[in-house]
Amino acid sequence: MNSIKTNVRNTYVKDYLAKNVRSDGRGVMEFRVSAINRHPIKTADGSSVVKIGNTSVVCGVRLELGTPKPETPDDGYVLVNVELPSLCYKKFRPGIPCDEAMETTSFLNEVCNNCNLINLKDLCICVDKLVWVISFDIYCLNYDGSIADVCLAALLSSINTIQIPEVNYDKETEEINITANTKPLNVNNFPFAITFGIFNEKLLIADPTEEEEQLSLSKITIVTNGKDLFSIHKPGGDFIKDGQIQKCIECAMTRACFLTKLVNE
Repeated sequence: MNSIKTNVRNTYVKDYLAKNVRSDGRGVMEFRVSAINRHPIKTADGSSVVKIGNTSVVCGVRLELGTPKPETPDDGYVLVNVELPSLCYKKFRPGIPCDEAMETTSFLNEVCNNCNLINLKDLCICVDKLVWVISFDIYCLNYDGSIADVCLAALLSSINTIQIPEVNYDKETEEINITANTKPLNVNNFPFAITFGIFNEKLLIADPTEEEEQLSLSKITIVTNGKDLFSIHKPGGDFIKDGQIQKCIECAMTRACFLTKLVNE
């Protein structure tokens, strides 16, 4: 099986990448067309549908009141869940979440907690008593590679639509009153994920499709807001040279600037 995959990879490199073109007609460092639909789900507290190439996801936001964590009594918190159902791609099976869904969920939670996305203290209503909990439920509609990129773009598009209700809380009686007044959630920055596929020491591609991810030797995901580099995620695979990593970072920063404008339009 590995020899068949190697032969297919070599053919793809020879017939396409060596000529600076890919099977879908893009250049090796060209990204797929991106589209965003903001707040399509009126029953949610925020939502978006994001489509990059043939990969599309829907994100819904739920605001809930909860008790703060003991170690951070004056902070609210963010929860992210990603589902890759069997209807979005043939390799996924119904039932227990697949490894990729769990990896993507973990990755997005890490981004939300470590990239200064929002000030969690803004979600505090009463220290050690009551905070807002923001839950992002992301559901893949169609899977064709670079799933982390699309899921994070959907999360960032959804967070822009959130309105936080004003809450009156009585410490003595513990009575909670949610008013009709709302305010937008302050977003500190927009850390996008941009994925690249590595085929050899000289060839790398931007925004790989599912087929290209399967054929590549490894892939790398850069998390950046266009100015600051937050993290580099490399889930296994072959060694990547420093020069290739630097090229990915530069390309990712340009792409993040474009996506930030798209999300804020």
